[in-house]
Order: sequence, then structure tokens, then C-alpha cells
Amino acid sequence: MSSTILTNVTTYPIKSTQGISLNNALVKETGLELDRHFVITDLNGKFITGRTKSALVLVNSNITATGLILNAPGMPELRITYNNFSNKYQNVQVWNDEISAQHCSNEIDQWFSMYLNFSCRFYYLGEHSHREVKGLDHKLSFADGYPLLLISEASLEALNAKLEHPVAMAQFRPNLVVSQCLEFAEDGWHKIRIGEVVFEIVKPCSRCIFTTVNEITGKRNKQKEPLSTLKKFRQAKDKEIYFGQNLIALNEGSIKVGDKVEIISKHPPQEYSVSN
Repeated sequence: MSSTILTNVTTYPIKSTQGISLNNALVKETGLELDRHFVITDLNGKFITGRTKSALVLVNSNITATGLILNAPGMPELRITYNNFSNKYQNVQVWNDEISAQHCSNEIDQWFSMYLNFSCRFYYLGEHSHREVKGLDHKLSFADGYPLLLISEASLEALNAKLEHPVAMAQFRPNLVVSQCLEFAEDGWHKIRIGEVVFEIVKPCSRCIFTTVNEITGKRNKQKEPLSTLKKFRQAKDKEIYFGQNLIALNEGSIKVGDKVEIISKHPPQEYSVSN
């Protein structure tokens, strides 16, 4: 088999909304530049995701020199400008972490509240915000637990071969997609180099109900697919279901689509039970 290559790079500026495909990207300690640097919360500061508000996956972002431009079904276009953000910081909750986050503006709060039909607020990972990966001296954005997620095309193909209705890679929300490797080869990788960056694969990614949300319709699959099928061959002893690998970047640098993926070192892959 020819060398493994990077085939897709995706950043998700707003947690749980649509990703933006990039031809090249700067990788920082927190992951891809701008990835999960915005989060939507309830009025108490608890984060909101597509797990409970699946319509978020239909919110489209475009990056500009001064901020973002947002579009969503039935909503007027919204321009987000960094210079208009408030100077107020408030603690927001992402899982068990409390992060001091910069409140953006009442106008943006109202836009998301109207779209979701739910009172909410919108925050940015400002210069005074700080969060670390658990157990590692490594900065983190509003991502679930790790800065980056990698999945191979072969792994998705192996899953889709078991599904009645194939799913798109977008339902798993990876930052990095690679091709020209065996299915689940990434399970055994420990350190890899892509472009200028060395990555350490620190943990398989446990999957939840969010993977059942169709990225085009914003609706959940009633049969809980593909999670139900994944459970049959990707459930570990801890009863979690895993698909994809969490990464941290060991240095900052640039990567681009077409870069070779160099496997620097390997480790024993997680074991999974298989059920009928």
C-alpha cells in the first residue's frame, strides 16, 4: 500500500456547528487555528451542543479577516466581529471544566436564542481564557476533551459496509482525515508527523448520541445509527464505544491536504468486544 496521506482538514469555529474544510491550516497547542474557539451556553453558562440541540449542525460559518459570517435555516445572515466583543468574562461549563470565557454580544445571543428557540449566550476563548487537557500540561479550547480528532477513510468504509444506510465522515466531526492505510490502522499509531507537526495519539475517541445526527437534515436517526452498529464491534471493556483517535500537537506548524502521514511510533491498540 502506498504512503498514508492527509486528505481532509476541518476546523469547527463554533462548537457543534458545521465545519469548514481547509486546504492548509496552522496547528497550535489548542488544535487547528480557531477550532472550537466559540461556544453556546444556557443562561447559567452550561455548554450546549448538538447532543441536545441537533439543529446546531445546520449553522454555517465563514471565516473573515475580522470574525465570522453565520447562516442558518430561516435566519438572517449574522456578522460576528472580534472588535465588537464585550470585555466581560464569565465562567462557562464544558463537561466538568469551568472556563473563564469572553462574552461576545447581546445581538449574537439573541440570534442563537431565536434560532434554537431557547435562551442562550455566546462566548469566545479570549486572551484571558485558560483550559488544559486533563492530566497533560497542554492548552485546550472548548473541544470536548482533546485538541484534535483523526479518522481514516478506511475505518469509515469498514463501518459503512456494516450499515444499511452509509453515513458521511462529517457525522463524526474529525479535524484530520487520512487515506491509503488499512481500516483502523490509526488505533495502533502512537506518534505521527504531518507536514511540520508531530502529533501524539493519546486516546481513542468515545462516541455518543451526537454521531446519530445527520449533518444535512439536522435530524437524529431513530435507530440510533451508526452508534448501534459501532457498539457491536467497537465497544471496550469500559462499555464506551470508540471510533477515531484523539491527538495533541507536540509543536506548532503548518499542515496541508496531500501531506504524507509519517508513522513515527506505534503502541498496542485498544481491544474491543464483538457481538452479533
